[in-house]
Amino acid sequence: MRILIVEDEVLIAMHLEMMLEDFGHQPCGIATDPQEALALAASEQPDLALMDVRLARGTSGIEAARLLHESIGLRCLFVSGNIDDQMKAAVRACNPLGFAGKPVLPETLRKALAAAEADLHSAPEPPAPAG
Repeated sequence: MRILIVEDEVLIAMHLEMMLEDFGHQPCGIATDPQEALALAASEQPDLALMDVRLARGTSGIEAARLLHESIGLRCLFVSGNIDDQMKAAVRACNPLGFAGKPVLPETLRKALAAAEADLHSAPEPPAPAG
């Protein structure tokens, strides 16, 4: 799968990138805020995004996920140290592919990605974005 990483901590983003490559996936960019995520997703057309909740300059991964979902139908797998019931409720409308807590272990991420991939292949195609 082609996967966009949306993470503002450089070392964490690089670690996620290495794990994705080890699992046979293709990282297709690293974004640190919602605007970068939207621009990269539009140009790179990933299958999904790995999304942190807290992004650069006080921006929100929840807002980034909403933008990606509403604009281009891209769904997210949240990888965050801030996963709770309130956060899960806030992203429900974005149809998340799952959640993995930080620090994320390779086997945890591998399983979450496998579940996300199965979900993507079982779901009907999203409607084409307006515009």
